[in-house]
Amino acid sequence: MKRLPALTLLPVLFAAGFAMPAQAETPVPESCKPRIAGVALAVAGEANEAQLKCDIDRAAIYEGRADAIFGAVSNPLVSVVDTAVSPSGAVYVYTVSDVQGTMILNARSVPADMDQTGAVPICHLRTLMPDTAASQVSIGLLQAAAPELPGYAERMEVVVNPDGSQRSVLMLDSHDVVSRVQTANGERAFSRHIRQTDDVARLNELIIGVANVSDGWECNAP
Repeated sequence: MKRLPALTLLPVLFAAGFAMPAQAETPVPESCKPRIAGVALAVAGEANEAQLKCDIDRAAIYEGRADAIFGAVSNPLVSVVDTAVSPSGAVYVYTVSDVQGTMILNARSVPADMDQTGAVPICHLRTLMPDTAASQVSIGLLQAAAPELPGYAERMEVVVNPDGSQRSVLMLDSHDVVSRVQTANGERAFSRHIRQTDDVARLNELIIGVANVSDGWECNAP
């Protein structure tokens, strides 16, 4: 049988009912939209503050969805939002709270795109933090108060060259983890790339890691 040319095959596939999977439309807060023409570019420090504000506002949208679906979590010590969209179309929101002296982890998945909610599994986890992890969270709360920790960490990664030397490389992929931490000096907000490794990133990784290995997830399949 004669093979159809590639350009002819594409419309044939779509006509037969085959379609590429739809990509989730993630929300874009006003703080994330490009500035209008004529506005001066911000200096580096101001640019980092603006990016932090954008990331905080993005995370707040997903937190609001989690609260609307599952109910709000009272007085969390740490809130973490992994803004990456999973293959199922979900974004994950994590909180750790102190409930009568015990640390409780709540993890919730919400649709990244509210126009595709019927295709996204809605999942919830509520579990005790293991003693070791709870102790590490307590240490993380103290470390997060350090003034030298920036709210927005520049997306640079240290790469070791074959000769042992090091160089800094810009992280071009976007996988942001946004957290709010209650410290002795008040609440602080942070934005980190998933591959960064400072104290804030380790606290995020710890909380997400406990959720990932838990068998207590409950999901409503689409």
